[in-house]
Amino acid sequence: MAADANPAQPREWRSRNAKFRGVAVSPRRVPLFVALRDAAATAAAVLCVVLAVPACAFAQAGKAAPGEGASPGARPAGEPPRADDRALESVVVTATRSPAEALGAPASVTVVDSVELEQRAPTRLGDALADVPGLYIRGAAMGNNFPGTGQGVLSLRGIPRTPRTLVMIDGQPVNNALTGGINVVGIPLDSVERVEVVRGPYSALYGGAAMGGVVNFVTGSPDDPLTEVRAGVGNLGQRGGAIIHRKRYEGGLGVSLSVAYRESEGDPDSSYLVKSLPRTAAPPVVPVTGVRPTRDPDGTPRYWVGLQGARPWSQTSAQLSLHYSLSPATKLVGGLGWADYSVGYSRPHSFLTDAAGAPVYAGSVSFGDAGVMRRLSLAQTDWFTATPAGERDRRVFVRAEHRLEGGSELRAQIGTLQHNLFFAQADPGATYGSGVGNLTDQPNRRIDAEATLRTPMSSTWSLVGGVSLNRSTLDRKTRELSDWRDVDSRTAVRNADGGRAHNLALFVQSEHDLAEGLTGYIGGRYDRFEVRGHALQNVAPTFDQRYDERSFDQFSPKLALVWAVRPWVSLRTSYGTGFRPPSLFDLYGLTVVRTGGPTLVYEPSPALEPERVRAFEVGADLKLARDARASVTLYRQRLEDLVYRRTLSTSTPLMTRTRAENVGEADVDGIEAGVHWPTPVAGLRAFGALTHQFRYEISRNDTQPAMVGKKLTDVPRTIWSAGLEYQLGQWSGLFVARHVDHVFASGDDLNRDVVEGVFGSYDSYTVYSARVGWSFDRNWRVSLAVDNLFDREYFVSTRQPGRTVYAELAYRF
Repeated sequence: MAADANPAQPREWRSRNAKFRGVAVSPRRVPLFVALRDAAATAAAVLCVVLAVPACAFAQAGKAAPGEGASPGARPAGEPPRADDRALESVVVTATRSPAEALGAPASVTVVDSVELEQRAPTRLGDALADVPGLYIRGAAMGNNFPGTGQGVLSLRGIPRTPRTLVMIDGQPVNNALTGGINVVGIPLDSVERVEVVRGPYSALYGGAAMGGVVNFVTGSPDDPLTEVRAGVGNLGQRGGAIIHRKRYEGGLGVSLSVAYRESEGDPDSSYLVKSLPRTAAPPVVPVTGVRPTRDPDGTPRYWVGLQGARPWSQTSAQLSLHYSLSPATKLVGGLGWADYSVGYSRPHSFLTDAAGAPVYAGSVSFGDAGVMRRLSLAQTDWFTATPAGERDRRVFVRAEHRLEGGSELRAQIGTLQHNLFFAQADPGATYGSGVGNLTDQPNRRIDAEATLRTPMSSTWSLVGGVSLNRSTLDRKTRELSDWRDVDSRTAVRNADGGRAHNLALFVQSEHDLAEGLTGYIGGRYDRFEVRGHALQNVAPTFDQRYDERSFDQFSPKLALVWAVRPWVSLRTSYGTGFRPPSLFDLYGLTVVRTGGPTLVYEPSPALEPERVRAFEVGADLKLARDARASVTLYRQRLEDLVYRRTLSTSTPLMTRTRAENVGEADVDGIEAGVHWPTPVAGLRAFGALTHQFRYEISRNDTQPAMVGKKLTDVPRTIWSAGLEYQLGQWSGLFVARHVDHVFASGDDLNRDVVEGVFGSYDSYTVYSARVGWSFDRNWRVSLAVDNLFDREYFVSTRQPGRTVYAELAYRF
């Protein structure tokens, strides 16, 4: 059970994982072992300190005064953080399914604590995790972009895209049953107390999706009472507000509630309409001016003719949790969460004008290009985005914990996630405000149940084991719309598809105290899956296809060693495997998306196999006084049967067809490092994070040999961030620089897209952000946040927002 000893005490068995209250074991000293320990401690400390030097230098050179943010919990607004707050939050559960100090965890772990969360004031999950080593986040996962799951990417350790990273809220998986993706507004961040990020494959404890690692958002307890109201405004028509209430009432009932809202008028310059030269242009041809020559990311000449218009958006998230203790040994938690976003549209803007000065939106046009007359063909539908669109989550959960005699603990939980992602599209011939179209509606649901028993077998041996069940369903339909701007005008079903998946798993992990400070972990998990699906199409060519039930199983082992060389430094190494079963969408989904560029067609792939990863890592962690800490990890990963969406040879300049395939093998080898370090200036801390891939490429592909040696898509070679935090008295602040290398987008299998600074490219960029807060009494706090401080223009497919400003006023009761 959780121990209450000071983590700084001499390391006994119980001090690392805090499992055996009152149990202490006499250390066994071996002279050679001690000599090796001393040498390793020196080497690890030197390595970690070397990593800290650049961040410290950055801190001392910085001119801004950033900070750690307002204090967590019931601490009044203006009071500085207590030292024990962050010590308590350094205890993690996700890495071992039991309480363990982050310094002694058998994995590369980052804890984003309540101080850091308050400092960053996240709108979406990417804002909270942007400075975590090993983690790549982009697009709609960040709060200043319009939301959209397809545009938001979260990946760990170079293993591409969100479905290969398991995301949980208090241990409940929230990867949807559609693609395995995440609703970018689905995390109730105002309820979250800390985030635990565990890097590396963790299927041995958590099953499918945990290929790159696990991100667990842990919500706050009503025993840390807080009531706060916030409201804010910013440019781009931003407005928002939040209410947070946590309290344990008389009678023992605890309530934790958060409700948050945010909206924006959208960025009018984000979505370009770029056209290619047609093979023929139908007469009559209208001479125009205003065409702007540009290029595609692969260097092909293109012509920029206008903007598709701002996409106004709004998002709402909320969570209610009820906590009750039946006895000192039994705790119950139940509740529900919900999250919605909607994306709208606004009128496009054409750069093209005819001889009378009137804007031109459709037809065949001619223009001069460096003395050469050229022609373009425009349709009204070229200007339209796939809006209105939206996404919603509905979660229900129940958790129970019971402490048994002898120190064992039983945990059980059941939860359901109902998810839907929908969008409307115009059919050819539609106008901006009306006309026929279609609506893609994708309701899906997952139900997860789990029971875990953690028990001490002896003073030096503990076991964690359990059973896990999952049932997932998908029922997609594309319906005709009599008015494509009205999602309630739906009529006949154009096509439909979906499927069912069942998963049963058993897992166990054994933890052993092998010698003084040396702990070994061995475990594994067996998963069995059954899937079946169907597809129906009522337009030519019509078909009604039923896919036979398939089954497959997977065993995922894990081995790890942690050596607490000194109370302030530890070394670790591990080997593990991970896997991800193909999503129901990958197996059975058929989707057509029309944009201003080529039409995108996603074809079903019912024969897909699970993808797998094998990984080995070594690392060192350092933690000193004043919460100085550093970490470094080297990793090597082999991906097998990787599910990769490949562009098909049947694609044309007007239609890009893709299909998910098991392409063979890929290698991802790299290094990740992080540091938080106090500076000589009171209240000022430096931090930094680095992720660098030495190799991230396809190593075998039997169906398309040209892909061998090409970089994995949706993975940058290098990511880094460095910054300063400040917290002293009534003032707090943050200044951070973040860099991301060039990325080859999903579908760019042969890495042809090397041109940057154009619509559709995924640029290399460095941007700066700052935030300052002032608590002018014990209750009131005002803050100002600026993203993209120097108004950098860059593209992550769409043009990213320039400088954005958001001011917020908060009152804490």
